[in-house]
Amino acid sequence: MQASAAPQSIIKALIQGRPPARRLFVPLIFRLAAYLEQLPLSTFLVNPTKIANSLVALHRRLQTDGITCYFDPLLLVEALGCRLRWQADTATYERPTRSVGNALLHLPPEEITQRGRVPVALEVVRRVQGTVGAGPVLLIGLPAPLRSAQQIFGPEIIAALAAAEDEALESFEALVAITLALARACCLAGAHLLYFDEVAVPANFLGAWEAALEALWKTVRFHGALPLLSVPQPLPLTSRADEAPLLSLRPDFLEQAPPPASVFALALPPSGAMPAAASRWCQALGCVLVTTDGEMPYEAGIQGLEQQVNRMRALLAS
Repeated sequence: MQASAAPQSIIKALIQGRPPARRLFVPLIFRLAAYLEQLPLSTFLVNPTKIANSLVALHRRLQTDGITCYFDPLLLVEALGCRLRWQADTATYERPTRSVGNALLHLPPEEITQRGRVPVALEVVRRVQGTVGAGPVLLIGLPAPLRSAQQIFGPEIIAALAAAEDEALESFEALVAITLALARACCLAGAHLLYFDEVAVPANFLGAWEAALEALWKTVRFHGALPLLSVPQPLPLTSRADEAPLLSLRPDFLEQAPPPASVFALALPPSGAMPAAASRWCQALGCVLVTTDGEMPYEAGIQGLEQQVNRMRALLAS
C-alpha cells in the first residue's frame, strides 16, 4: 500500500468503488479538544474559532488522516427546537409530547441548516478546510434518522415503526428529509466523511429503513462525501456497495468469525485495551478505514489520547 497517498484522494477512490491506496486512520476526537482548551463544553460547542483552532492543532500533533469537525448526538434535536440544559459538561433535554414532536418536524427541511448549532458546525468545516486545504479528510458526526426519532419520541417509536403505524412512518419520513438536508449542507460546506450514528434497526423494519435512506446515501456520495454508518449490530444491506454507506464494525461483533470480504470500517475502542480480534480485522483486505467506536473520552487528556492513538497505530503497522 502507498503510505503517502493523500487521505482525500482515498475517500474519492472509495466513493468511486476503487480499491484505496491504503487504510485511513480517523479516530473520533472532538469534545476532548474543549478539555484541552480548559473550556466548558457548552462554551466550546458554540465557538467556531476555538473549535477550528484546537482541532487543527490536535491534528498536527497526532498526524491522523482526518479531523472530526463536529460531533454531537444532540445537534439535530436542538435544531428542531428542544432546549438543552447543561450541568457541568453534560447536556439533557426534555422530550416533547408526540403532538409537539410532530409539529417540530413540519419545519421546511432546508431551514434546519440555520437553526441551533448547525451554522456553527458548518462554519467549523469551512474554517478547518481553509487552514488545512487538500490534506486530511474532514468529518462531521450526525444522528441517523432512527436515532433522531428515538430521541424525539422515545423508544416506543421503534415498535410503532416496526408495526408500520402511519403516524410513526410519517414522522420517520420527515426526519429522513431533514437529515438529508443537513447532510447536503455538510457536504457543501466541505465535509468529506459523514458519520451517521444509528440505533439498532428491527429486523421487520430493515427493508423499509433501507429503502427510506437510499436517497440519503446517494445524496452524500453525489456531493463527493462518503457516508459512514455506525450501528450496534451488523446489517445485511441489499444495496449495491457504491450506493450504500460504509459500515463501521466492531471486532466483538463476530469474535470467532472471519472479517467480511466486502469493504468496511473498523471501530476500535476509544479507551483501554484492544480486542483480541482487532489485529486480524485491521489487516483484512476489506478494512479500508480505522476509526473509534464513539468519541475519545472527554477526560482522557493529551497523554491518554496519545497512548490510545499509539495503540491503534500499532495495529495498523502490525
